[in-house]
Parts: sequence; C-alpha cells; structure tokens
Amino acid sequence: MALLGLGALGPVSLGGCASARSSRPGGVAPSTEAPAAEAGEFEFDDDGDGQPRLRWTIALQAGGDVDVGVVSTRLCFPGAPPARVGPEYGPALRYLADIPQVVDPQGRPLGRRLQVVDDGRAGIDTAGVPAGACVAFDVDVEAAADAIDNRDLAKVVGRSLLISPDVWLWRPKPWPAGHTAGVLRVDDEGRVAVPFPRTGPGQFEVRSSAFALQSYTALGDFSTRRRIMARGADLDVVFVDRGALGDDELVGWIQTAIDDVAVPMLRFPVTRATMLVVPVAGARPVVAGFLGRGGGASALFLVGRGPLHVEADPEIIDLEGRWVLTHELAHALLPPVARGDAWLNEGITTWNQEVLPASAGRRDRELSAAQLRIGFRTGARRAERDGLSLERSCTQMDRMHSYQHCYWGGAALVQLLSEELGDDAVYALIRGIWATGPVDGRPRRATDLLEAVKTSATEPASRAAAAALLRLWHRHKGNLFPPVSAGDVGEMSVGEQLPTTDGDA
Repeated sequence: MALLGLGALGPVSLGGCASARSSRPGGVAPSTEAPAAEAGEFEFDDDGDGQPRLRWTIALQAGGDVDVGVVSTRLCFPGAPPARVGPEYGPALRYLADIPQVVDPQGRPLGRRLQVVDDGRAGIDTAGVPAGACVAFDVDVEAAADAIDNRDLAKVVGRSLLISPDVWLWRPKPWPAGHTAGVLRVDDEGRVAVPFPRTGPGQFEVRSSAFALQSYTALGDFSTRRRIMARGADLDVVFVDRGALGDDELVGWIQTAIDDVAVPMLRFPVTRATMLVVPVAGARPVVAGFLGRGGGASALFLVGRGPLHVEADPEIIDLEGRWVLTHELAHALLPPVARGDAWLNEGITTWNQEVLPASAGRRDRELSAAQLRIGFRTGARRAERDGLSLERSCTQMDRMHSYQHCYWGGAALVQLLSEELGDDAVYALIRGIWATGPVDGRPRRATDLLEAVKTSATEPASRAAAAALLRLWHRHKGNLFPPVSAGDVGEMSVGEQLPTTDGDA
C-alpha cells in the first residue's frame, strides 16, 4: 500500500487522494480460505451479538528517539488458529523483537515458542496452536521506521510515527472464514490514532477492510489532539507534530469543511473519522490531503508553514489550499470506486470542492463558478496535451499522469448534469450513490454504481440524476473534454471531439 502517496513527503500538487491500496488494485479483501483446523468453541463475544471476535491486545513501549518504539501484541483466536499470523507488508517480519510465544488469553505463557516463516506468506507459523489460545509477539516499529526505504509505510515525524497498519497490526493468514471483524484493545489510547470505530474505552473494532484498503494511523505522545463533534460526527483531530499552523484556526477550517460536506445529506456522511495533521515544508497553508477507508474513514492533511490567509488571485485556484480539506472530506460521501473510473468519484468530489462551500453559505456563488471555470480550463488544456479521450485519461491515469484531465473532465460531466437538472439533483445523486455501500466497502465500477442507483434508489430524483449522468458519460467519454463553458481557453475549444475510433477503442 501507499501510506502517504508522497514518498518522503516531497512536493505535491492537486491535493492528492488515496483510497484503494496501490499494492492491491481494486481493494481486494483478505483471503477467506478455510482455516487450518476445525473451529473450536468461540470464546470471545466482546459486544454481545453472538458473533466470534478475534482479539488484539497491544501494549505500547517507549522508544529511544520516538515516543512509541515497540508494539507488543497478543492476538487471540475464538476457535482454531489460522495457518499463520503476519504483516501485510512482508518485510516487516524482520522487525520482530523476540521469539513469538503461545500464551493464554491473560498473557500467561503456555511453554511453546513458534517458528517464523519468511516465504510468500511470511508470518508466524501458528498451525497447531490450541483453540482459544493466543500468540504474543513484539514489533520494533522504531527500527522499522528507521530501516524501511519506502517512507509511504513508516515515517518519523518529530517524536511520533506515521505508520501503516501493514507494519504494526498483524493479521491471521488466511483471514478466518466467518469473521468480519475483531476487537483491538490498547493499553494507552492517548498514544494511538486509528480510524477504527470505538466500542469502548481503549477498545476499537477492526474490520477486515483495514487489511484491504488504505488507512492512516499514528503512534506517539500527542500533546495536541482535538475532538470535533459536529453534523452528526465524532471526529478525532490529531496534530502528529507541532509547529505548522495555528491549531485553533486550522481546527476552525476543518469545521467549516465539515459544514460544506454536510450539505448533500444534511449531516456528515460518516459518524466517526480520524484526521492526522502533519507539518511539511511548503509555503501554502494546506499542501495536500488524502482520504483513507481501511477499517473506517481517516484523513491525512499535510500542512505547510505559510500564513493562514493569502490574498486570493482570481486566476489561481485557492492559494491557501483550503479547498483540499473540503475535497478530501467530501470523498466520504461516496463508497469506493474502481481506480480506472475516477471520473465519477474524483469528478463529483472536484465539483464539490468548489460548489459545496457556496451551498453551505461560506463562499460567494459567483466565486465558486469562477473557480470551476478555471478548473475546466486547466483540465481542457491538459486534455489537449494528453491527446486522450476522457475515458482513457482515467483508465491510464497512473501511467500517463493525466490526473487533471480525468478529475476535471469528470467534474465537467457533473457540471453538465447540474445545468440540466440543478445542483439539488447532484446532491440527490450523491445520496443515492452513498446508499449503495459503506465508506470501506469493496470498490465497484462507476457504471455499475450508477445503474444500481438508477434502478433501486428510493429517491426519484436520485434515479433521474443517475440516468442522466450515465447518458452524459456515454455521450462524452470519447471526447477530449466535455463541452462546458470555461471562458477563454486560447486556441482549443472545450469539448473538442477526438476521432470516433479513439472513443470506441
């Protein structure tokens, strides 16, 4: 997976988005082959619903140069164990700090040490561990952060670790059949930031999507942490390191972004989310952002050291980068979409970043319209350079780096929908798509999502909007760029048609 999508937190553009892990295109869920042995009696029913629960209990140990240096884990199985326990990031196996042991649920050793296997399914060999027993092991996360070349997986920020669950939260392999979630218990909740739903003090639900989709976590002694309860959501804002922006004002910006995103549904689309604020070099106050979905919603915002208020230039999109906050949080309005279909999820979200602030009453509508026109000119000019149809700009986005083309082309389709049926129809469409699956569900094709809304949405306006957007997509997917009004774009006319063979290929 890519934790940051930025390597070593280098320069970025476009704000950035991340949902499905790059190492598993499409967000394939953990394997569910039959466990290594017949299941025994289930013992762990932590929320009283009669369903078995895996149980992680972790203790956080101080490090040398960081606040948390070692994660000590006890993973207990409600029945027979899987074949192995291991990390999603296989090389993390080398950061085991001691020989794994078999223990009982209270952590008492049962006199057996386990072997570590480093092959295609790297992990601790747990076959034959008694039903109802546990595996205890320590992961040296400080050593991992120091050694891992891929800073997308582990990064030291001040005295904290911005670190993927792929390194520290090991899972059963294969994922036990019949288990959709487990319970994570943390000895010091104040030193961990995770996106998982809270089920009690220091206790969280770990869904299988945590191992299939992007997510953001941090370990440290977080001296600045804010809780925002607004628009039906409970949001944990963690400053991973101090010194980037004024805390109060940035939290105020996040609160207005929450108000923006609440417009289509009259509430924030998820009930809980974790937001990590990380300082980076950069003059713009908000440099980039990403939304994670694994195990629940999480957002990562990279903030620079520039002034919070920048005099706006009407020909440059939002110099402060404040739009990034609305853009990333607006991704929670939609379930995961297949990577090659970014015209839908990124198109709607890019349109939302400009229109929702006006609908929420914090921005002049003409300014939002002007910013859309600037974006459409940017996308159209990029389309001319790409020489690709809108459809190909999305399917080949990662290879051709045609992000502006795909994102703004999708936004142009949404603008055409708005001009045909009105902004309220776009919001009805968003409600219809949101209802098709959870924020951490399996990614689906854009046309499949729209067909589902068209045929089964409860709101007639949602069905009509989905049908209209499908027509617009099929009509313009072979174009360089949809025919929207974008002002003066020089020699190119927005909506220029490619040869038919290109659109049909």
